[in-house]
Amino acid sequence: MIGRRRIDKGVAAHPSVHTTARRVARRIPVQIMARFAAADRFRQIGDGVALDLSERGCKLRSTQELPIGHFRALYLTIPETSRLVLISEFRVIWAAENEYGIEFLHIMAREQSRLRHFIWKQMNRPTLKGKPPSLTIQDHSRPRRPQLKSLP
Repeated sequence: MIGRRRIDKGVAAHPSVHTTARRVARRIPVQIMARFAAADRFRQIGDGVALDLSERGCKLRSTQELPIGHFRALYLTIPETSRLVLISEFRVIWAAENEYGIEFLHIMAREQSRLRHFIWKQMNRPTLKGKPPSLTIQDHSRPRRPQLKSLP
């Protein structure tokens, strides 16, 4: 499968395998509503659907064209909660027709925690139904220091 990447005014093709190989976090398939605003015109609001999601990004489908570059305020409608998850700043890194690769650049710790919890629940739904887990999340955001213990 070949995707397209917009670079400035040109369009370059690249295999989607390269995109997935560079990802730091595994994405899970979802279909959740998303709203976004441009960095240069905060009032410009667009809508879309996130098709897959990780702690670091998502694939977004939208009828509105998104140029490669920085945006502000991506709101994700996470099911089972009344509050939206706010990604304070994101970047469009690739585009193919009406689908876009989104990288999260800035997200507050509380929002990150809510997003991580939602992803964990989606990945471990089999466990919640009494089956073995499909994946586990390891938090490497804070390096752990060795702890010294006193001897008796």
